[in-house]
Amino acid sequence: MWSDRETLYDCLGYTSYVEVLAQVCLRRDLSPLTLGVFGAWGSGKTSLMSMLKDRIDRGHADTKTRTLWFNAWKYEGRDEAQSALVHAILAKVTEGRTLAGELKDAVARITKGASILKLAQFITKTAITLTPDLAGFMECFGEQSRQIAETMEAFERDFADLLTKAEVDHIVVFIDDLDRCPSAKVIETFETIKLFLNTPRCTFVIGADAQRIEQAVSEVYGVADSGRTRDYIEKIVQLPFNIPAQTPQDIACYVGMLIVGRHFGSGDGWKALAANRANVYSAGDLREELARWINDNPTLFRSQVAIIENELAGILPHVAILGAGLRGNPRQIKRFLNILALRRDLAATNALGIDDAVLVKMTVLEYVEVEFFNALVDTVDPATGRSLLLAELVTEQEHGDADASELVATYRERLRLVSFVKTEPALDGETDLRPYLFLAQTSISRGAQILSLPDEKAKSLAAAIAGRDRVMSKAAALRAAAEDDSTVESILTHLAARLSEADDGQTKTHILTGYGTVCGKHPSTYPAVVSAVSKCDPCSNAAVGLAGKQLLDSAEAAGTTVPEALKNKFAQAAGAFGALSSGRRTRRSH
Repeated sequence: MWSDRETLYDCLGYTSYVEVLAQVCLRRDLSPLTLGVFGAWGSGKTSLMSMLKDRIDRGHADTKTRTLWFNAWKYEGRDEAQSALVHAILAKVTEGRTLAGELKDAVARITKGASILKLAQFITKTAITLTPDLAGFMECFGEQSRQIAETMEAFERDFADLLTKAEVDHIVVFIDDLDRCPSAKVIETFETIKLFLNTPRCTFVIGADAQRIEQAVSEVYGVADSGRTRDYIEKIVQLPFNIPAQTPQDIACYVGMLIVGRHFGSGDGWKALAANRANVYSAGDLREELARWINDNPTLFRSQVAIIENELAGILPHVAILGAGLRGNPRQIKRFLNILALRRDLAATNALGIDDAVLVKMTVLEYVEVEFFNALVDTVDPATGRSLLLAELVTEQEHGDADASELVATYRERLRLVSFVKTEPALDGETDLRPYLFLAQTSISRGAQILSLPDEKAKSLAAAIAGRDRVMSKAAALRAAAEDDSTVESILTHLAARLSEADDGQTKTHILTGYGTVCGKHPSTYPAVVSAVSKCDPCSNAAVGLAGKQLLDSAEAAGTTVPEALKNKFAQAAGAFGALSSGRRTRRSH
């Protein structure tokens, strides 16, 4: 499997960005500078920043350039985040130095100054100007105002003096996971950064989701205007860098490298593969290029080459739809691959007869086409594993308007989805989905459905049986028939209540047809069902009459006594359809 931690190995094509940004961070004519590395959750911000820090460290191994990594999320819920950042910066600047004489005095002055400023809450600023609220300050602190003002000026002077005495030419501070913090902590961190933004030789690199930062500004300062919130950010972050969206080729290259990298015996493999990324990316056939590279470097792997090639063949053909569904998000893609690997192991442990390509396809549908996958699950016959939705989706069979399935019609319009379903390995009405749905139970969303209470499940199935969609009704009846006797009894009770309240022919037809499916598997329930049906008026509706007649015929065949008047009521409503149906059953019996 793959760790969710940041990496120094470039699988995403970040090397060119890192080279340019490293130069920007250390340009004396640009400092003091705050660089914002912006991107959505899981887009690779931390990895890019880690590569950037590593690049600066390697390129400036001398002690005159210092880098510091500060994880803002560690201080969520604590009051000392602001002080922690200041002290972390001071510790990095004086690292390897003995604090004595003027150096010790400078650190003491800065520490004292930071404490005074924090206690006085003098760093609070207006949302747009970022200038001290002097009027408010004067009212709050009165006699202390002069000391605080002097401290503000002295802080910048003392910090610049400290850098000189410590022989530090430049310090680059990386602040990560800021967008995971509460809004107040986000603003507090920005206020702390502002202390250093008048001191040359300081660069801050902030990794965050820009929208989350704007939200924090809006919440803390009560600013609803998006333009003003952006003004705030622009005054702190002089240079924004938005992580570019991943192209389909980027995603394919990333997935391929992750698959290959999982089988390395040491870090040397990753280094070699990362160095070869440009060739992999530009290859006409990415899978072929990776296979060639694997065969050329067999000593780097702890797995057999054939195993790696099979994994690539099982996943890479589906990368396009996977990338589209997960929006090219590296963390989501890695999460998907981990889930897939876990399910493969579970399938092997449970001796499930699965087709690996079908497993990939079903997992892609689960995470890319969530609504369709849920509908697929809801229309599976537990006895056979076949989906009624799939059966009708991949055929051209049409039904009359009155009996048309809105569910099927909706997904038939999704041409790309239908094409994906039909593409090899094709899924159709004969595919047994049970082993794949067993594995899907391990996901959070599916597991929540499995843990539903028996009566909640009974209500849900009864509602689906009585629903207006023919396919969903039939599928729910098949699922109900597979339940235990206690749950079936509850389902039939809920259906009886719905049947007595139903005033339209379609609902009555679906309930009567559902009764037939459930009772076919649980014949002991026929007497109770016949009693419930006796209260149903077919209202001369032929479909209702036919469904009722077939149900009563089956009940009678199973040994349940059915009143003659009740049979006649439904037979008359069925009319010619009932006679035709009886003729067909008679011919089948001979």
